Amino acid sequence: MAENKARTKMRKNRVTIDDTYMGTEPVFQKGETLKAKDRSIAWGSGAQWYNYYYKAKDFTPSVIAFATEQYDYTKSEISSLKKLKDFELTGYLGKVAKLHYRVYEYNKEEFAKFKIKFDELLIRAENVVEEIGEDDEKPVKAVISIQDRQRLKLLDTIYCDWDDVVSEWIEGNYKATIDTYGLFKKYDLKGATNNMFRDMVLMEYNGIKDAYDQTCEQAVEAYEHVKKSNLKKMLTTMELIFSDLERLKVANKATKIPKAKKPKASDVQIKNLKYKVEDINNKVSSINPVMIPGKEVLFVYNIKSKKLIQYVTNSTKGFEVAGTTIKNVCEEQSRSTTLRKPDEMLPIVLSKSIKQIDKQVWDVVTTKVNVPNGRINNDCILLRAL
Repeated sequence: MAENKARTKMRKNRVTIDDTYMGTEPVFQKGETLKAKDRSIAWGSGAQWYNYYYKAKDFTPSVIAFATEQYDYTKSEISSLKKLKDFELTGYLGKVAKLHYRVYEYNKEEFAKFKIKFDELLIRAENVVEEIGEDDEKPVKAVISIQDRQRLKLLDTIYCDWDDVVSEWIEGNYKATIDTYGLFKKYDLKGATNNMFRDMVLMEYNGIKDAYDQTCEQAVEAYEHVKKSNLKKMLTTMELIFSDLERLKVANKATKIPKAKKPKASDVQIKNLKYKVEDINNKVSSINPVMIPGKEVLFVYNIKSKKLIQYVTNSTKGFEVAGTTIKNVCEEQSRSTTLRKPDEMLPIVLSKSIKQIDKQVWDVVTTKVNVPNGRINNDCILLRAL
């Protein structure tokens, strides 16, 4: 058992070949790059990382957000930019926008240069005209809708079996039946075909039902040659069809795999998060909040209330951020307490392991331990995410 635990721990510490040579996704701290001497090298390294891992379409949301937030483009102009192909829109500006949301800070001249590039793209987007000459026109290919395709498949498969049953009734064989459930599975009929087939059978059922109940003179006249007992047999067969169709609906719902909700990008999640960047009195500063989504443990210090907060999650998705709230927090394991000596405790939180923090902080404090509410405000320092 100990050997298995050791092997599992070693596997968690492994890195891929890509991680070894490319490193992790670039994340900068506020004030780190604006006046740095090697800022161009840092930008180039970050751009190389995204160029290696990202495709053109992956940059599109960031470029659109960058254009919307940094420049005074109208909704109509933004819509025009979205009409460009991904590689046209994100060729150079993709890395620019992505690094901006990783807190790489640009100066005024750079923002002006990006504006010129956006203006060029806008002119191209607004003048895109598809011209097709008479000689270049191609015949329009008929497009069959999904519903028509399903109906054609229905007519080629189970409807033929149903038609055979009706033919048997006409010949006087009222014992003829049909295994609707099995045939639907055999022909792989799904979706709207269930209701389509029900409507087809229902047309036959209504007339026979009226004749059996004698509620329609025309129906009674049409089936006067059929005994009432045989009418009952036909109705029973069709009611079994309706029952099978209901069972198929339930079975399809049970086996249908719900579409997994794709998590939002980290920079989108923390867009509205309010926090304190730095506290000089306690000599602490916040980590970049884009590091929070996906992590399992987060330490926060509220400088106003002097509360140390440890958020823990058991979710396989890790933490998620919505507005100013940390989501997927496990209330049973998360905790907060007031620090009487923050100058002694905070360095431990910033540098020690989880077990050491438990022994040297949580086992030592004498103040009351409470359950945090997950809210982050302007007084909160984001100490550490693990």
